[in-house]
Amino acid sequence: MKKIRLFAFLTIVIMMAACDKVTYTSGTGPLPENYATIGNFSSKEGDPIEITYTVGHNASECNNACVTVNGVPCHIDCQGRGKACIVKIVLWPIGGQPKSPTFNAVVDTVWDLTSEDFFLMPDRSLTIIGEADSTMYLNIPEQFLVRDSVTQRFTFTGLFFSNEAMYSND
Repeated sequence: MKKIRLFAFLTIVIMMAACDKVTYTSGTGPLPENYATIGNFSSKEGDPIEITYTVGHNASECNNACVTVNGVPCHIDCQGRGKACIVKIVLWPIGGQPKSPTFNAVVDTVWDLTSEDFFLMPDRSLTIIGEADSTMYLNIPEQFLVRDSVTQRFTFTGLFFSNEAMYSND
């Protein structure tokens, strides 16, 4: 019985000591509604850009007719203008790190963005998290994305960085 108590006591002491070695850092506050992080993990293709942004609106806001599919007006959740949904995806700049003022990037996953063959991307300015020196933004112009028939992925075009937000994110 004494051995069991001693073992339990030592286990608790070890666990408490391990917990004391964990350091917690306070964040800079809540994350913005639309943000990006760059290079949280990397590979030989370069640094990915993880983006989180709001998109979409309720069907009542567009009278259920903001999109025309096969000639029929309808509404598709989580697409186009608005802030009804939160999307989190990873983009890979085509050709590695951007080498010009604007660049294109492919979506990492096939179905995370939508199960549709198209995506209505509103314009967004995403605050880049982790830039200590100054505030930077990843700007994505409004675009109609079409799923690639071979890879099934979407390609964002005309992305660019700036020192100020270029879009209002409405």
